[in-house]
Amino acid sequence: MSASPSLLRIRGLCVDFPRGGRVLHEVSMDAAEGEIVGLVGESGAGKTLAALAILGLIPQPGRIAGGKVFIRDRELTKLGEQTLRPLRGRLAGFVFQDPLKSLNPVRRIGSALVESAMRHSGLSRRQARERAMEALRSVELANPESAMRAYPHQFSGGQRQRIMIALALINRPPLLIADEPTTALDASVQSRVLELLKRRAKRHTLLMITHDLALAARFCDRLYVMHGGRVVEHGPARELFSNPRHEYTRSLLDSLPGRRTTAPMRSKRRKSREALAAVRGLTVRYRGAAQAAVEDVDFAVHANETVCLVGESGSGKTTIARALAGVIRVDPEQLRFPSLNDDLPGAAVRARHLQMVFQDPYSSLNPRWPVERIVGEPIRTHRLCGRTEQKARVAALLGRVGLDPKQMDRRPAAFSGGQRQRIALARALAMNPRLLLADEALSALDIRTQARILALLRDIREERRLALLLITHDLALAAEVGDRVIVLRRGRIVEQGPASKVMNAPRHEYTRELLAAQARWRPENPGREGVRMYTPRL
Repeated sequence: MSASPSLLRIRGLCVDFPRGGRVLHEVSMDAAEGEIVGLVGESGAGKTLAALAILGLIPQPGRIAGGKVFIRDRELTKLGEQTLRPLRGRLAGFVFQDPLKSLNPVRRIGSALVESAMRHSGLSRRQARERAMEALRSVELANPESAMRAYPHQFSGGQRQRIMIALALINRPPLLIADEPTTALDASVQSRVLELLKRRAKRHTLLMITHDLALAARFCDRLYVMHGGRVVEHGPARELFSNPRHEYTRSLLDSLPGRRTTAPMRSKRRKSREALAAVRGLTVRYRGAAQAAVEDVDFAVHANETVCLVGESGSGKTTIARALAGVIRVDPEQLRFPSLNDDLPGAAVRARHLQMVFQDPYSSLNPRWPVERIVGEPIRTHRLCGRTEQKARVAALLGRVGLDPKQMDRRPAAFSGGQRQRIALARALAMNPRLLLADEALSALDIRTQARILALLRDIREERRLALLLITHDLALAAEVGDRVIVLRRGRIVEQGPASKVMNAPRHEYTRELLAAQARWRPENPGREGVRMYTPRL
């Protein structure tokens, strides 16, 4: 516990769900004034639920079954919804994991900011507008006047995250809760958002939920490690990483890139010359855009190969994957699929051999369907097996991606973000594809789950000669798993080659900037910044 007076105190917090039983068990933690406290653990550990319980935002039909929550000696667990609602913005601001889902898509940014300031701070409309402009300037958003009139979809991921921070801070609360604030952001944007949060934390207490241990070690003063709805270890970040006491904490550290004990992702087989997909001069231009999203891109993906596409937001990575998947129409001469004996196969053939795991599991899964139907839909559509075998096949797929098959009757809302991504991956693997397009498919996964999924993909690749096109902002991950790395900037390839050469001896200045932006913790010196966690021998 910190020596400074605690702004946030949680004592013996328990949360129950009618069908799931107790999911949080006697959780206790403290956060002092001006302190950055990290909450780490794998998907489904209860991190987000514990944070939501602070403000009484537990999704129904869950309930707080015991314990107390205090902010500045005011107990919140006793308060009813009508009393708690106006206090939320003033006592604590919440930066949610998915800003696109959290912001109203048909409402201008300025309207949301102004309403929050009027409702929670009692300001007039004119005062609220001035406060909104000040909040946007404080998060270093370019042209606040224009941003006030814009809608969420008109901003990049990094800009939307800044808007969420402005919305959380507009009422100047003493506590800021940030739930995975940098999960899907590229290295350069992630670095800027973290620096912004760090500056704001000097005037606020910050509780940050993250599965990125390297980020937590660099950024947080103290850490709480959660597993199975319990706090299993806590202490100063430097001490916890240099001398972990609990076996679970040690297993998390052993799952870090560069320290994984699993077999390497790269295949020892000689690379195949069989090109599953060949991209030749690919150019994509969206209507009304000043410049092409992708311009004159050339590369190929071969059987039994992992190719990583890296680059900042808006560099064209997802556009390339969507073109390959047939979501975007392009000139047939720019895409070839030699192994399918068809230059541009039809939708049914392409779906059978090419599958894509989208970046956002919230929008790619039908919220009304149970998991069994979601994962089993492609099996039924393509008649891969009989009805009697389908349930067993879905259960096997869920087990392979680390989910409990007994939960297949639940809907996506009952799962965490990382668990939803595993559901999306199970659905893609149901087709036994030859080429898997993974758009930030591992970014929402904790490192232990990420290690298991990488081991699964490695085994499938060896069995079926699967090719993997992995879009990622995590350069340490690309260095660990990629056979080849392609660096994109503003729709063009600036550098490509074997992972060892691109990561350890980059030729292009932009590649060097990306590597410098993604500084990582290393076990020998957890407090030091600017150290990359790339394995020296690839």
